[in-house]
Amino acid sequence: MDGVTYWFRHTAEPRAVLLGRRFTANVLRDWGLEHMSDPVTLIASELLTNAVEATGSTKAGLSRGERETLPLVAVRLCLSDRTLTVEVWDSSRTLPRMRTLDADAENGRGLPIVTLLCERWDSHRHPSGGKVVRAVLPLARGAADEVKDAAEPDPRATRAPSSTNSRCALADPPTRKR
Repeated sequence: MDGVTYWFRHTAEPRAVLLGRRFTANVLRDWGLEHMSDPVTLIASELLTNAVEATGSTKAGLSRGERETLPLVAVRLCLSDRTLTVEVWDSSRTLPRMRTLDADAENGRGLPIVTLLCERWDSHRHPSGGKVVRAVLPLARGAADEVKDAAEPDPRATRAPSSTNSRCALADPPTRKR
């Protein structure tokens, strides 16, 4: 099976996390991978939260004018024969790192959660700006062959061309047209 890819992009604000979770759940449902919804949506949510905190605004209820000044964040879901990959892009060049947490810390748990839920994760600076954080989850044998050939799961989602490369690699980051 060639790779199947869906994108979601939004301004770097708290609402992006909720909408990214919905996008992820919808794509998984359309792919017939509902059984992976809990861990994959949690991974997407944690990585998006980190992206918003790194580049956008954590303030709720932004005005339209405030939203227009924010950079974008993006989620890309890629399905290959053996893996499901979640990639999150943001405009910061600072790579994420695990922190040692106090038991009563209120944040900083995102990457430890991602580490527990996926087979592996990594990050890299993107050549055209920003960074990509990628989490890879294994698929059960034959699961990718059973993926439904469904319509776009969300109006904001865009399907990227299929690729024979089973590695999911974020091509060009989303840009905001001014």
